[in-house]
Amino acid sequence: MLLMSQLHIDIARNSTDDFNLFHDKSRWHWLRGNLFEGPIALGFQLGGFVEYQCKLLAMNSANDLYVGQFRFSGYEFNFVHCVVPDDEVSVNLKQGKWSSGDGSSVYSRRFILKANKKPAIVGFKREANQMTLSLPTKLPPMHMLNALPDRELVPGTSYFLKRKYMIVGNAKNFLASAGAEQSLFIDEFTDKVDFPEMYPLGLISSALLERAVFEDIDLISHPMIYKTQKLCIDKQQLEELRSNDPINILVGPDISEDANEFGPESSSKKRVIQECVAYGKEEKPLFIAKITLTPLNSLVNKSYD
Repeated sequence: MLLMSQLHIDIARNSTDDFNLFHDKSRWHWLRGNLFEGPIALGFQLGGFVEYQCKLLAMNSANDLYVGQFRFSGYEFNFVHCVVPDDEVSVNLKQGKWSSGDGSSVYSRRFILKANKKPAIVGFKREANQMTLSLPTKLPPMHMLNALPDRELVPGTSYFLKRKYMIVGNAKNFLASAGAEQSLFIDEFTDKVDFPEMYPLGLISSALLERAVFEDIDLISHPMIYKTQKLCIDKQQLEELRSNDPINILVGPDISEDANEFGPESSSKKRVIQECVAYGKEEKPLFIAKITLTPLNSLVNKSYD
C-alpha cells in the first residue's frame, strides 16, 4: 500500500524531468479544460509501484524467481482512472500464466492497480526471452546517435533524439516516489546498482514533451494524457548500465490514423500514437515503447473511468 502525496509526485517529476503541468501543484489549472481539478500522479511512477510489488512477489515465489531469469520485461498499461494526492494505492496481482508464440515462451501476470479500491490501471507484466514489441522501421543506426545534437530530428528521418543519462541519485528518488525500498535495487555499501526497469522507461515522458515543444505544440491549450502504454525493456542491458551512462531515446512521429490532423485546431482528434526506442551501449535497443495519448478535450464531456 502506498499513500500517494504531492511530495511523491514532485519527487517523481524531478527524478525524470517530467515538466507536464498535469502534475504541478501550483499550475495544474493552467491546462485548458482540466477535469481533474488538481495534480495527478505520473503514469510511470505508478508503473514503478507495480514493478516493486512484482519484485516483492518474486522474492517469495519459486516460480517467479525462475521466470525472472528471462532477458526481457514487458508491461502493458491501460489507464482508466487517475491517482491524486491522498489516494491509497494498491495493486492486485493475478496468478501468472504461460503462453507460447513464435517458438518462445512468455510468462504473463495480469494486474489491477487501484486508487482507494477503484481501478486506475489495468494491465499485464510479462517475462520473455524475446522483445514483446516489434522494432519500428527506418530507424537511424545506433552508432551515429552519440555524435548528434540533443533535442533535434535525426537527419534524414522523422525521429526526434532526446539524450538522457542514467543517474543513481535520480533512480533512488524515483524508487522513493513509488514507495519502494531502495536498498533492494541500489545499495552503495554492497556495491549494488540495479536500476529499476521503470526508471529509464520513465524518461519517455520527458522525451515526448521535448518533441512536442520542438514542434511548437501548445501544451497548455492542447494537453494530452496517457491512454495506453506498451513497453519492453532488455534487463540484461539494464544490468550493465552505470551512473552517467547516456541513453539515446528516439521518439517517432504520430502514427495514428489521423496523424496529419495533430494540433490545437484538431478538436476531433481522438488519439496520438508514438513509438519510442532507446539505445544504451549496444546496437540492440535497450527498450521499445508504443504510447497512446488522448487529447484532454476528447475527455471533457466524459468521465475518466
